[in-house]
This record gives sequence, structure tokens and C-alpha cells, in this order.
Amino acid sequence: MVLSLVVMAGCLAGPSTPIHTPYAKSEKLAIRHVDLTPTVARFGLEELHVDLGATYDNPFDASDVSLDATVTAPSGKSFEVPGFLYRPFRRELKAGAEVDTPEGEPEWRVRVAPTEVGPYRVVLTLKDRSGTANSENLKFAATEGQEPGFVHVSQKDHRYFEFENGKGYFPLGANTCWGNEAGTFSYDTWLPDFAKNGCNYGRLWLAPTGSFALEQSGKPSDGKGMGQFDLAAAWRLDYVLQSARTDGMYMMLCIDSYNILREKDSYPYWDKTPHNSDNGGPLRTWTEFWTSEKMDSFYKSKLRYLVARWGWDSHVFAWEFWNEVNGVSDFDAATVRAWHVRMASTLKALDPYGHLRTTSFADPAGERSIDQLADLDFDQTHAYGGPDVTGTTIYQQTRKAENGKPHFVGEVGADSEGPRADIDIKGQQVHDPLWAAIASGGSGGAMSWWWDNLIAPNKLYPLYRSATDFLAGVDFPSEDFRQTDTHVRYEVAPKNPPKKDLVLENGPVSWGPSPTNTPRRITINGSGASGQLPLTGILHGIRNHPELHNPIEIRFELQHPTKFVVEVGQVSAYGGAKLVVKLDGEAIMTRDFVAPASTPPEQTLKNYAGNYQFTVPDGIHSVVIDNTGADWFLAGFRAKEFYTRSVPPLQAYAITGEHTVLAWIRNEDDTFRNVVELKHAIPVTPPTVLGMTGLASGWWKAVVWDTWAGSAVSTTRVHVGIDGNVRVRLPSIGQDIAVKLTREENGH
Repeated sequence: MVLSLVVMAGCLAGPSTPIHTPYAKSEKLAIRHVDLTPTVARFGLEELHVDLGATYDNPFDASDVSLDATVTAPSGKSFEVPGFLYRPFRRELKAGAEVDTPEGEPEWRVRVAPTEVGPYRVVLTLKDRSGTANSENLKFAATEGQEPGFVHVSQKDHRYFEFENGKGYFPLGANTCWGNEAGTFSYDTWLPDFAKNGCNYGRLWLAPTGSFALEQSGKPSDGKGMGQFDLAAAWRLDYVLQSARTDGMYMMLCIDSYNILREKDSYPYWDKTPHNSDNGGPLRTWTEFWTSEKMDSFYKSKLRYLVARWGWDSHVFAWEFWNEVNGVSDFDAATVRAWHVRMASTLKALDPYGHLRTTSFADPAGERSIDQLADLDFDQTHAYGGPDVTGTTIYQQTRKAENGKPHFVGEVGADSEGPRADIDIKGQQVHDPLWAAIASGGSGGAMSWWWDNLIAPNKLYPLYRSATDFLAGVDFPSEDFRQTDTHVRYEVAPKNPPKKDLVLENGPVSWGPSPTNTPRRITINGSGASGQLPLTGILHGIRNHPELHNPIEIRFELQHPTKFVVEVGQVSAYGGAKLVVKLDGEAIMTRDFVAPASTPPEQTLKNYAGNYQFTVPDGIHSVVIDNTGADWFLAGFRAKEFYTRSVPPLQAYAITGEHTVLAWIRNEDDTFRNVVELKHAIPVTPPTVLGMTGLASGWWKAVVWDTWAGSAVSTTRVHVGIDGNVRVRLPSIGQDIAVKLTREENGH
């Protein structure tokens, strides 16, 4: 189609002289030709190929040149979509590595997703330093399609997600942030393997390195440096997103990671990032990022490009501004909050499709002043280490539900440094947090970090199939789920109940301000533990972060001497740590966890992991457990054979809805540390009865589910009286089991 033009005199005033790029043009302003598809499906892609002439130095700078489309839907509503520069590539696998070669010259495109059925009109507006050109009316039509639409926060229940067609979306999957050496070829296997096992979620990183790194250090004349985007990386992202669409996966795009503004320790990238003035960037120091007007301008240009190229795609689940933003050097919550306010509102104005927006933190506790921002649509938790990341999953889900937003665990792993694939053959660090998230009210599963070196090589994908089959037919936003009280009793009480440990090991782990990162006091007596619970899962030292120093004081009221254990896990290599135990004011144990000078600070020490035991005499005594070293160590606590257990050693979590109940029951000793690291054998718990409250009266179908095999153990009918109580018989339990109750209509 050849278009007639209206050209108006004028110029665009940019904030500074545009960067001269290899894509610069000097041509007469004109929209010479536009190709489009006459008919596309609703929520499909209408892609306009635009042959244009213009004069510009930088096609990624809208103050230098801009192409925009005004789209009018069948209802008469109009919205604007920016255009973008595109270049096709051809990929090859050579010696196991992806090699991408340009397959044509750069060209301009506009991508539109029709959200209504019927006729559409599009008018293009092209601006450069010489003036403005408008196209004639372009037309296409949208037919009904199979796609459910974009994902939004549910209007029925703001704690969950739903598609535009009203059907709930419960994200299940793992991080898939970058390809290995094979690049996009890796995703040819990963995405189908996840999808075949019921997964519908993944996550991709656009910085600082990897398959999709849009900004790279280098010379502007080579298409690198701030203000330009790597068109090969963008093409690779196109490829993977199309694959995700084919496989029914929805991907969160993480725009930046803390590394680019981290100057030392914990995987710093400041000396390599294009933001750094030493590499031609606009920033002399990393802290300037948050307040620099020039940096704001660069970032807004990036947001415009993201929306232009991928905003049309309903399989882009969300934009994530930062991976673990509090990991930047000299993190200041107020300054970072102000930046998120500016950029979230900018993105909201740019994105006509209303994609979800979020950010994430390295500290599981997050930063509430940022999490609660109105323009951030959901919260996340990243959780690693500790004796039991499952406990952290449940604790943070319960805590962050108070924000009134969706929340899920965006990263989880037993160890932040590596997958432990050699010992975690079954994938317990994948399995347990996933089921904990489901049964505690999460808005999605807990997303494992180790996709490429744990899940893929150990072929752990069926762990997800078990969960997706269990959840078949559950529409989360329609249920009004709420955490419910549970209790478990023996079906037949044992004649000689075993002695059990009093376990205090599942406390939260936080590297920032938190209630558990203050001195804590508890009491232990014949009734168990009381006071400032839960205890922390990490003891901070007195040098690196003295404001987090959190010694524990325990008042023991004992009828008999008791062996008490401090379970030490990973130790910080940034100065080491020092365990000190005092009984009634006298030191009875001192262990110095020295960090060798040869150990990189971003790593952790594992050679000190073990159980450090001491005896507390009978009577009333005070025990202080402290870390007087430089930095932190992960910790758990238990009193050995403390009491005779009259109830089963099981922990039960459940959420109750209008038509569905989801419960997960696990052995209290079924932690990663016990089972995988220490290889402790867990005694099988004989048959029990699960009790729950808050159900609607009537008949319910009860399915007891083997979470590892992915199949039903039993299916029965249970009756709920007017008191709302129900009891479900459970078989013998080794590690864990799940229960799903479904309300029967009309009593049958």
C-alpha cells in the first residue's frame, strides 16, 4: 500500500545531542510504504512493516526520531503504540555455541495486539528533526481467537491473577533467565519440557549479560553503549517469546539486575557496565543512577523500546524493573522508592495493554515502602539457604499477604551459590517450596532458580506435573481462599510415643531490617517454646552490619538436663563469623568460623556446617547464643529428645475456599538440611486424621495425593456439618502428602 503524506514544519528538541549510531540516516522525511496483514486473531500480532525516510543519528532516541501509531479499536477507543527499529538474524549452532548473523538490513516496525473483535484503523506519525509526516488511515480486522488475553490482577480477588477473559492464572514454573552457551537453542528443549509438565511461567533477564542483554559496553559506532540496544539480543528475545507463546508459557521480563550498580562482592558488574563513565556511560558513581536526569532519559527510552517491541505480547506476563534491587552498592530505600515511582508511572503511561509491574529484593523480607507502591502490582520473595527454605516460603507468604496484593516466591533455592545437584537428586528444594506456596495461599508457585543445572540435567520436570494435575480445575480468583486452622492426630495412638526434639530451625532469613534481626528472647519449658518466635534463621555479627546483630536469649525452665544444638549452615566469607554460647553469663562454647583470605567474599563457607551441641542443666537457667564475629552464619536450633510427642510429628498447612480446599502435610523433620545434606532417615508416621475448619456444610470429595508420584492415593467422600469441621483419614506418611477437597453440588 502506497500512502500519501502530510508534512508539517517543526523540530524535536532533545535533551542533548543524539548519539551517532551505525543506524544513522539522512533521507527526506516520508512514510513510503506500509505492509500489514488484513486479518489477525484477537490478542494476536498485527505487525506493520514500515518503509520510511528520515534524518536521524539514533533510532532509539525518540527526541531524534520517532514512529508512533494511533490505533482506533472497533469500540471507538484509541491508544498509541510506539514503533521500533528491527533487524532479522539467522541463528546457527557452531561447536555448541549459538552464532547469530544478520539476514537483512534494519527496518522499522509497529506491533499491535487487537483486544477487540472487529475493524481497526491505524494512523502512523513519523517525526524527525525536519518535521512530521502522517500516514493515511490503515485498516485491518480482528477475528475471535483462542488466546485468553493479557494477565492482570484479578478484580474478583486482588491476591490472584486472571486473564482478560476472566479465567484465573496461577503461575507455575521456574526461572529460565538466560540460555547456556547454546543460547536460544537451550530454550528449544527447556520450554517444551516445562510446558509438557503443565508449567505456564518463566523469567528472562535483559541485563547485565546473557542471551538477552540489550545494553552492552562498547563503541557507539559498533552499536553499543548506553542509548542503543543490541538488535541481535532483541531478536533472540523475539525468538524465545514466540516459542513461549507456542508452548503456552507466560514470561516475566526482568529489565535490570543489581549487578550493574554493585561495585564489589556478590557478583559485581560496575566496572564492566555501559552505565559507568569509564566505559562511556553517564554515571561517575553507581549512586548517581537513581537521581541522574540523563540516566532517567536513557531508561525511559529503554521502556519505550520494550513496550514498542514486546508490549503487544499477552505472553509477557509482567515487567520486572529490578532483580534484587537492594543488592546495589549503597542501597537507599527512599531514593530507590522515588525512582520506582517515576518509572512505574512512565511505564504505565507507555504501555496501552497494562502489563503487570513489579520489582524484587535479595532480602526475603523485601522493602515494604517499595512493595506497597500502588503502581507495583505484585510482590515477590527471593529465598535461599537456611535450614529450611520451605519455612521461609510460608512465613513470607503469610506476612506479605497483608499488603493486599498478589505475592509469590520469585526465586528459591537451598544454596545461593550452587544447585547442589549432586546431592539433591530428587529435587527436594524444588518440590517442598512449591507445595508450601500452594497450601499457604501464594499467588503462584515458588520458582526454583536452578533451571539449567538442577532441573534440566536431573530431569525434575515431573515435579511440576504432579502439582498441575493436583490443581486441575481450580480457579484461584473465584475461591476466596483463606488460610485455615489445621490439626493432625493419630488414628490409633502409639502405646509408647517416641521422644521428640523441640525444633526451632525454620526461622526466616533476612539480610536487612527485620523483627528477627533484633535481639530475641524466648522461654523453653515443659509446654514448649514461647516468646519472640519465630527465631531467626541467621545470626548476624557485630562488624559488617552491627545494626542487624541479633543474639538470642533463652530462659530454660527444665525438669531434666537437656542437650541443645545450634545447627550451623553456610557462613559468610566476608569476614567469617564466631559462635559464642553463654550459660548463666559464663562462656561454655566458642567456635571461630574463620574466612580464609583466598575465599572470594561473594562465596560462602560450607566447611563449618554441622551441629554444635551443649548441655543445659535442670532448673532455671539463662542461655545466650551470639555471633560476635564479623558477618553472618545460617542457624537452626533444637532441644534434643525434649518431650514425649503425643501428637504426630507432622506440619499441616491449608487454604479453604468456597468450593475447594488445598492442604499439604509434611513430616516436621523433612527439611533439606535433614534429608539431603545430613541424610537423616525420617521415621514413617503411622496413619493419622487431618482436621480442618471453616468449610461449607455438605458433602465433599477428598483426594489424598502422592506429591512425588503425582497420583491419587485414595478418593473418598467426607461430610461437613454445620460447624464447618471436617476430618480426612491420611495414610502412613514418610515425607509429605497433599489433600484436595472439592465441594459436591447438591450433595452428590
